[in-house]
Amino acid sequence: MPESMVQPKPFYVEFGRNKPTKEGNMFIRNEYREVNWMNFHQHCFDYIQKNPGWGLYATAFQYSTSDPYTADLRGDFYLDFDDEDDIKKAQEDALRIIQHLTISPNYRIPANMIKVFFSGKKGIHVTVPYQCFGVEWHPHLDRMYRIMAEELMPFAPNQTLDMKVYERRRLFRLRGSQHPSTGSYKVPMELKNLLALSEVNIQQISKNPNYGSWIKYDKPRVIQEAARYFKEVEHKFVQRFKKTFSKSGEAQTIDFDPPCYEEMIDNGPVKGARNHIACMLVAFWRQRGRSEQEAWDMLIEWNNGSLPERELQTLFRSNFKGHYVYGCNTIKTYASCPATCREDCKFYKSN
Repeated sequence: MPESMVQPKPFYVEFGRNKPTKEGNMFIRNEYREVNWMNFHQHCFDYIQKNPGWGLYATAFQYSTSDPYTADLRGDFYLDFDDEDDIKKAQEDALRIIQHLTISPNYRIPANMIKVFFSGKKGIHVTVPYQCFGVEWHPHLDRMYRIMAEELMPFAPNQTLDMKVYERRRLFRLRGSQHPSTGSYKVPMELKNLLALSEVNIQQISKNPNYGSWIKYDKPRVIQEAARYFKEVEHKFVQRFKKTFSKSGEAQTIDFDPPCYEEMIDNGPVKGARNHIACMLVAFWRQRGRSEQEAWDMLIEWNNGSLPERELQTLFRSNFKGHYVYGCNTIKTYASCPATCREDCKFYKSN
């Protein structure tokens, strides 16, 4: 049992939902819930029941605190295989990597611990319990999983493994929820059927939200080979990403997160504007009282490998040390402003 049944420790999860409309796709997120291991699955079930007709999601990671950008993370190792034209290619890549996970000396994961899901459209999701890696909460679990996925890429010859999904606030479709454009549900699949089922078969069985409810999995436990490999990945992370910056912050001059900055963070690096947006984010995090180390970690997370690290370091040091401040006119070039810079916008009035 992971925690006390009397006082289970709380953690945080973000939920999100989308619905196609005539005006375009309606997307809502930032629906955070404080839950614990005893009631989390009930919260997911209730969320599905309360939002019929919506595509429903929850973050791939759980958060140790209410701030997803600085919290420690917990969550299963996840792999997302997608091919818009031919789901069979995604099935083939998923099976090859699952085979590798079971026989590789870096993993040796028992097959009955690995979960396989049809995403509801053209994708296959694969998860491995975090317990297999001997990890509970970790400050950079998203980066660890990205490195692990990168090293699995050679075993996905069809190149359907999506590498864009390794970020702190990544939303994953909820099991048992319906895809609004196909009417299919995200359902578990038996490993033996992963490659045997055709796209038509998969679409048929996924019309039943309870499909796969009979599948039994082995109880998660530490796998020594996988835990040892995770330690190696941690070392690689330190060598690649972790730099030493001051851990002391300055006085906070902004005490909230303006929607324009939230949009820039959520959208990630945009080609043609990456450097400018990165500069604004560094300045903003400094104004929010983040330490150099915290701001650097958040920038690395946001960048997601888009800009070269050397270029990122130069940009970071210049903006953090330079005490730059960006006003609304500059920000409006790169983000929409729901308040349209009215007098009731706290950020507008602070500039």
